[in-house]
Amino acid sequence: MKYTKKFTVIALFLVALISLFANSSVKAATFPNKITDVYFDGTLKYNGSTQLIYKKYGKGVMFCTSFHINNVGNNCTISSKQFTQPAQAGIAAIINKYNASPSAKNYYYAELAINEFLYYFETKDTINRISTVRDTRNTAEVKPFYDVAVNAYNQAKEKFNIKVSAESDKLSFQLKDGYYISNKLTVLGTNTYDVKVSGTANVEVYNKSGNNFYVRFPSSNLKDGSTITIDVTVTGTKTLSISKNYDCGNNVQTLTPNITENININASSKISGSISKKKEITKLRISKQDITTKEELPGATLVLEAEDGTQVDSWISGSEAHYIEGLNPGKYILRETQAPDGYKLNEETVEFVLEADGQIKEVVMYNTHIQKYKVKISKQDITTKEELAGATLIIKDANGNEIVRWVSGLEPYYLELEKGEYILSEIQAPEGYDLSYEVIKFSVGDQGEVETSVVMYNSKTPNTSDKNIFIIVITMLFATLGGGYSIYKLKKVKSN
Repeated sequence: MKYTKKFTVIALFLVALISLFANSSVKAATFPNKITDVYFDGTLKYNGSTQLIYKKYGKGVMFCTSFHINNVGNNCTISSKQFTQPAQAGIAAIINKYNASPSAKNYYYAELAINEFLYYFETKDTINRISTVRDTRNTAEVKPFYDVAVNAYNQAKEKFNIKVSAESDKLSFQLKDGYYISNKLTVLGTNTYDVKVSGTANVEVYNKSGNNFYVRFPSSNLKDGSTITIDVTVTGTKTLSISKNYDCGNNVQTLTPNITENININASSKISGSISKKKEITKLRISKQDITTKEELPGATLVLEAEDGTQVDSWISGSEAHYIEGLNPGKYILRETQAPDGYKLNEETVEFVLEADGQIKEVVMYNTHIQKYKVKISKQDITTKEELAGATLIIKDANGNEIVRWVSGLEPYYLELEKGEYILSEIQAPEGYDLSYEVIKFSVGDQGEVETSVVMYNSKTPNTSDKNIFIIVITMLFATLGGGYSIYKLKKVKSN
């Protein structure tokens, strides 16, 4: 830059300039090939005797980046000679800071900062440097603009490298829930990245969070005796904001508009890992247990089915767990078709996945013991209340299913029943007794009672010989009375 001649600008003119400039900020994504309406808009002086030309164009302002003269070309084209990319980034940082709060005063300090920045980091051209009294970069107003430029310059100079690393420094896989899942992978050097994985079908990025992620693929891809190598490539993007210089004619300074553009710088990193599968057979241990004691429960009929319903195995449980080897890996269903004596049928199925990993798969199915209550059935003479032998009795449940039948003896009949409603009836009476048509309904276990007592009575059948004598006596009595009446009538007729 070169100092312009000092001249006096009235306060009103400065106010007008500042007001006009307040709406001149421009942010563009791309640089125009030409800027044709560049003009001077007076001079600015906020820092001692340093005086700068206020350069504008239709959509913003122009900052000088080379030797200054007192005129400016109005037909500026993008220059074929640009500063290094770090220097472009430094100037862009100053421009972005200015665009965040545009004003004539900030234009002044930004211009000084660009001049100082280029001297120390790019051109070393003392002609272009404002150095009358001191380094303007150290003034309180210029320093914030200068500092952002230096910071952007240093970051742009750093080579953009990223790295993808694996926990324990090696990409490895573990089998879980039907997938081979990698150890944790971490991306270093960037927060913005893409991941590409290859090596087998349906391999994918899994559980990505920030700079950490995992890779997984279906376990069915890895066949017995085979090896799969997974490649993980991470591509990161670094965004750099840059500026551009414009040539504005012969013997005219080089300018840069208050426009910046973001460019992307890419870097990548790759990590690979292999997993092999030896030929393993499946191992399955199925245990049938009492739900309370957790002891093996003999007597249950169990069926093992594949996922498609095909029966794979069927057995009756014993005092030891049931072992099966060599089944195909996959999903299986265990069901019970008959419960052990004294236990409720377990109507719930147990579903599980069997994997050929050389480990024994443990599956347990439980049964609940049936609680039974003591019941006393007494068959008695209705008169003597003594036990009657020889009656055939039946007990049915509330659904009409026969539970038990027996012939009564000289002692009450004892049995154990589950909690519920029952019906007692007689289908054959004891000898010498009439059949009882009474149906006795009773419940068991409702009140938690230990024993339930039920009594059914029978009446004796009348003796047949006694009945016959009674009939003869009555017949003779009626005959006698009838004969006497006939004699009486005869004598009465003769007397008349």
